Amino acid sequence: MLNGYDISSHNAEAGFRVANIPSDFVIVKATEGTGYTNPYFKRDADDALAQGRLLGIYHYATGYNWQAEADFFLNCVQPYIGKVVLILDFEAEAVMRGKVAFVKSWLDYIKSKTGILPWFYTYLNVENGYINKQNPQGFDWSSVANTYPLWVAQYNNYNPVTSYQPRDLYGSLKFWKNMTAFQYTSSGRIGNPGSLDLNVFYGTKADWLKYTNNNGENEVDEMSWHPEVKWNQLGMFRINRENGINLYTSPDLAIVTQEDGHDAVRKYGDFVIWQAKKGAVRLGTDVQWASQADGLTKINPLAVNDNAHAKCKIIADDAYTQNEPDWKAGGIKHLPKGSTWQVFGRVDKYLIVGGEKDGKYVNGDKTFIIL
Repeated sequence: MLNGYDISSHNAEAGFRVANIPSDFVIVKATEGTGYTNPYFKRDADDALAQGRLLGIYHYATGYNWQAEADFFLNCVQPYIGKVVLILDFEAEAVMRGKVAFVKSWLDYIKSKTGILPWFYTYLNVENGYINKQNPQGFDWSSVANTYPLWVAQYNNYNPVTSYQPRDLYGSLKFWKNMTAFQYTSSGRIGNPGSLDLNVFYGTKADWLKYTNNNGENEVDEMSWHPEVKWNQLGMFRINRENGINLYTSPDLAIVTQEDGHDAVRKYGDFVIWQAKKGAVRLGTDVQWASQADGLTKINPLAVNDNAHAKCKIIADDAYTQNEPDWKAGGIKHLPKGSTWQVFGRVDKYLIVGGEKDGKYVNGDKTFIIL
């Protein structure tokens, strides 16, 4: 099992940031109907990918026009296709308005356009047929259940849940043989501001990646890529799109940079990250911004947190530990060129690699940080 949460704009407005809450996966709201896009969608989605989290993206249905809603969603999430799970959120007024026909058509359309098997999210009472005075016969979800994975929501109460605590479903499924994911509370309190929806995915990382249709190919590339940067460089970015990427004039990614009268394009390569903002990274001048969704991003934790842990490689012949973070301090222990050391933080450019006995600091200029 994997643990995670789902978020929308109200979480961001409460001060929530993906980087602050540990998880195996994150599911982010992208769109609603045919006119609303979550203003924090790209930030949260790109933060999740940059941190190596598994990512899902969902559309909140209104139930009016399934194709218009599907096209609106696809237009928004196009840069992420192949990296994420795609999900239809079907609840509230949309259930009676759109019924089974909306859901089946939307999911079939997304599958035909992307080659990805999307998930269906709803509440347990909807999965059970949604029988009530207005719908006495209930819904028959067999045509959907035979093909599409189910992410179901069902809460027992609204008491705070202070850690990931998956539980059994209260009740039972009617049309699906099993649930792929379960949203078991909307009152999660994992060090975050306000309530958070907590979920469990019944599978492994490899199982999740099958639903993104990349079968782990991007994951293997990311895991095998370990760039090296200076202690004060923010990180590295690798282009991994077959046709290259555009550069933009700002982190808003609204206007493509022009070079010699043409759109600025980069076909391949690794680039130092000089700045990161709004899910974008600056790869050169002030008008050379790229979307983090267009490549692999590795961030140097020591560049953003003096107390972060990392790994360094010695690149100089005369690297020695010392007991004070000062160029005048005497050397204690020689660190061979090419050797690697665990880093436990830094003071200015001096990396903490040992204890007082054999020298606590090493000059960061004589190292590279391995990401």
